[in-house]
Amino acid sequence: MGTRYLESLFNPASIVIVGASERADNLGGMVLRNIMGGGYPGRLLVINENDYENVHGIPCVGRVSRMEFSPELAIICTPPDTVPKLIRKLGKSGVRTAIVMTGGMSRAHSKTGQPLMYSVRDAARESGVRVLGPNTIGLMVPGRSLNATYAHMGVIPGKVAFIGQSGTVASSLIDWAFARGVGFSYFLTLGDGMDIDHDDLIDYLAQDSQTRAILLHIENIPNARRFMSAVRVASRTKPVIAVKSGRVPESEWFPYNLPAGISRSDPIFDAMLQRGGVLRVDGLGQMFDALETLTRMRPLRKETLAVMANGVGPGVLAVDRLSALGGELAALAPKTIDALAQHLPPYWTRKNPIDLNYDASPELYANAIRILAKDPGVANVLILYAPSLTEDSLQIADAVVQAVKGTRLNVFTCWLGQSTVLDARDEFYRAGLPSFFSPEKAVKAFMQHVNHQRVQRLLKETPESFTDHFADRTPTRRLVLNALRAKRLHLSSEEARAVIRDYGIKTVETQYCDDVEEVLEAFAVERRPINVTLIHEMSCHPFMEHKKGGGRYRTTIQGLNSESAILDSCKLLMEEYRHSYPDSGFLGFAVQHTYQHVGGIEFSVGITRDSTFGPLVVCGAAGAHINVISDRQIALPPLNMVLARELLKRTYMYKLLKEFSLRPEEDIRAIGETLVTLSQIVIDIPEIKGLEILPLLFNDQGAVAVDVAIDLCREPGRPIIQPYPRELEEWIVLPKSGRRVILRAALAEDEPAHRAFHELQSPESIRYRFFQYRKHFSREDVAQMVQIDYDREMVFVANAPREDGEGEETLGTVRVWTDADNLRCEFAVMVHDKMKGEGLGMTLMQKMIDYCRSRGTVEMIGNVLPDNRPMLQLADRLGFELTFNREEEVMDLRLVLNEPEKAWQRERLKFVPD
Repeated sequence: MGTRYLESLFNPASIVIVGASERADNLGGMVLRNIMGGGYPGRLLVINENDYENVHGIPCVGRVSRMEFSPELAIICTPPDTVPKLIRKLGKSGVRTAIVMTGGMSRAHSKTGQPLMYSVRDAARESGVRVLGPNTIGLMVPGRSLNATYAHMGVIPGKVAFIGQSGTVASSLIDWAFARGVGFSYFLTLGDGMDIDHDDLIDYLAQDSQTRAILLHIENIPNARRFMSAVRVASRTKPVIAVKSGRVPESEWFPYNLPAGISRSDPIFDAMLQRGGVLRVDGLGQMFDALETLTRMRPLRKETLAVMANGVGPGVLAVDRLSALGGELAALAPKTIDALAQHLPPYWTRKNPIDLNYDASPELYANAIRILAKDPGVANVLILYAPSLTEDSLQIADAVVQAVKGTRLNVFTCWLGQSTVLDARDEFYRAGLPSFFSPEKAVKAFMQHVNHQRVQRLLKETPESFTDHFADRTPTRRLVLNALRAKRLHLSSEEARAVIRDYGIKTVETQYCDDVEEVLEAFAVERRPINVTLIHEMSCHPFMEHKKGGGRYRTTIQGLNSESAILDSCKLLMEEYRHSYPDSGFLGFAVQHTYQHVGGIEFSVGITRDSTFGPLVVCGAAGAHINVISDRQIALPPLNMVLARELLKRTYMYKLLKEFSLRPEEDIRAIGETLVTLSQIVIDIPEIKGLEILPLLFNDQGAVAVDVAIDLCREPGRPIIQPYPRELEEWIVLPKSGRRVILRAALAEDEPAHRAFHELQSPESIRYRFFQYRKHFSREDVAQMVQIDYDREMVFVANAPREDGEGEETLGTVRVWTDADNLRCEFAVMVHDKMKGEGLGMTLMQKMIDYCRSRGTVEMIGNVLPDNRPMLQLADRLGFELTFNREEEVMDLRLVLNEPEKAWQRERLKFVPD
């Protein structure tokens, strides 16, 4: 739904509370008392059918029609069956937003038989009112003196936003945060989330300058695509930390319909949050610990940790936890060890963790910090202190604070104990140093920081070029569509092999036989040992071994080197097939030569489809290991080589591959290429519902598929991350030079060409584009330019083969950023200096204008320097309105793409500054 009217929700000039009375246990009365107690400065009104003169001194009327003004926000605390009608009446009276605190609407039913919460949703859509709830605790905006909740206490002002789903969890969180001194910019719960949802609020908060971090408590995600798009934008600019409850089937509020090949829903949410740049934590305590490190520590230069303590025990506890979480200790340089040795007893261990001894003084702590600060291999230091009789904890804390100043170290502390170290912890808090109660919590918080930066790097990585985005896949798509026209929802084994072969995945040479006699004939040709696999209708479906579980049966017998062995084996396969799958039609046998120089560690890779999150790429152990190790890991398409490697690294089989493979790097790349290819297959052919290669083995040329199965679905499955839009590709010929140029959406693989394009531009062209002179563009800068979310941004590049024959070069680019409501987009365009006179700027701009117009965007805007005459002339030819902005000293450009259809669009455009 976007951010429509959310400003009226968070900053209302007036509020009406429907159903409030002075009765002590009245829900509306509680909310009204909190609003008044919070010092809300706006106008208040109460609606109560008893038509009181006032409620707690606030004017009261008996019904909606008697309101003398139109409040911006309505808070509804009336019985469930009255709510839908109230929303319609409030909408007609001009109310823009409503908070429905009434509970029980998921259990109460309307006359049509559906839960009343859906009637609330329908009423909101019909009336145009934005609704938070039902069953919400309400919202708090401390910076605007607004406490529209029934919570037992308010929150202190701060820079953190919290979006929850459970009112009881939120209530306990308020207490917890107050005790830890955590303040909030916004605090609210969604309740049943029938209208306003996570994605709407994340879009709003991503643009809010008063919010430095976003905390999420998630129970479910109804619209995965909108959530992913919103959170990927927000997590690029501020930390987003999430707790997802319902991790196991026993704690899921509603049973989750698992996709084929997946045994639990939680790894799906893990993959989704990771791809969105979100740090997932295990509970509310970890949420605040992570918040402490992410907001108080600098970005990590290294992921290793140095530990120092006044004793062996605390340091060992920290190292144990670090190892369990996959972290690494920093290696101390010889100079560092020698320098520390001058201050420590001769029997110290001369390694990390550093034991400062029980009687460590403030001066020793300070000296150790200064020595570590000079070590280029040390970037992060955990400082521990256990109370002792010889030293004062506050003096040591003060020494640490002073020693850390001016260093590049990321320092966090753990003063063990309680009663004698509280002052020291307060000292760290005032100094902005994270401090924790135990070594385990401190190390966990540090690793959360590490994991957050890893997730952020995945958002910004430029992948290796691998997938051929421009190959013609028409024959493969035709094969799939023909199967669907024949009313088949799976491909035969032979057809499935043809699909993956067309995408470049090698397969083991296979001969298909209708009966045992044909198997004998195939063997007689070369009389080499063969493997025989029985094929039946159910075996053509992917993930059958997963569905069959422990009751699996033998499908293949290997190494058959005589007619008698073949006859006996085929007989055995037939007997087991008839016993296990009596209703599955027999389709024949598949014959493969035993020795095809294929082997290595077996992997199972494939595609499955989730009803909420769309297609998923899976990777893990093959064969009997699937159920034993539970190794199957999940990622969201589209993938590139960086993301594919990250998926592979999460599997247990990756460790075996690294340890036992004869060619680990080659095999790792081969699996990565296969995963990227599978990702592309499901994007190109969205009718593929499931695909499994079982097993994937290796030869001297890379990965080889032994068997493959593909399921189909008439309804296409769309990834929740918008893939590369191939349909926007267009070839043109430049009029002067005659060069053939492709206009297409930018790909992450364009980073090298894009960087060269910027660095070859004249200083004046750079100034016109970026409003300043820039001599250097880092790899990270340019990677952000080309690695975009196609849902929110679009970049068209004009690329052509380099004149020296070495790859492609970028000749021009145009980009737009679109707001969450698709009202306005802002453009920027730049063309290579040597392309002047080719009309490429006009071509790129017209393509972008047509694209934005087709998406329903209402306006395109931009800023141009007043002396950039070529751009101003181009804008004039394209029909832009040009206005000089005296405050910014730039020319404001505006082009109407579509007429606003709704009143809220016209209102927003009127007040959004140009």
